[in-house]
Amino acid sequence: MRRTFILHASGAKLPSDLLGLTCVRYGGATTPAEMRALNQKLRKAIENEGRVALIDGLWWQFSLTERGPREPSAVSLMRISRDRDGALKLLGHSWQEDGSLSARYWSEAVKERKEPSGVFYYWKGERPRDPNAPQLDGTGEILLESADRAAGYFTTHTDTPASVSARTAGVYWRADPGDMNILDGSDNRQRAELIAERLRAWKSITSA
Repeated sequence: MRRTFILHASGAKLPSDLLGLTCVRYGGATTPAEMRALNQKLRKAIENEGRVALIDGLWWQFSLTERGPREPSAVSLMRISRDRDGALKLLGHSWQEDGSLSARYWSEAVKERKEPSGVFYYWKGERPRDPNAPQLDGTGEILLESADRAAGYFTTHTDTPASVSARTAGVYWRADPGDMNILDGSDNRQRAELIAERLRAWKSITSA
């Protein structure tokens, strides 16, 4: 609500439930100079509130939880976007250290968080390169810590005799559109180099 601004004539009466919002008033006979001053006041009020950081976009996902033998993925890149109705959806791929595809996953249901911006989601996924791998599913949550960093977790379940039930804590960094182009491209060497570069940066932070 603090990012809502009301521009209205001096002397106009506002409903009581709007009195807590930022109001910019103008006179009945406003000159060009007064209008410029009015625009400056409104611009200043908007700048004081700062830019709204949203969860939408491309994200690298790094695991804080130590990987076990059943989790070959080293890193993941996901896209959080909106459909035509404005609802959030999530689509991602996980990769092994050698650059080979480990898993792909997608959201089945998403609940958007507002402050801080984030998502709680139910997902399904698969390991397309493993013919014996069961379908995966679970829940997850991602919340913004800053414009370029988020934190969260995801759970993984399999409905098999040797069932898996795990919870993984994660850290998320904003990704560049070019990163997605490299991972989706046909150059295996370039993909492996990009993954290695991101993992080195991640390990240097966690070991500092």
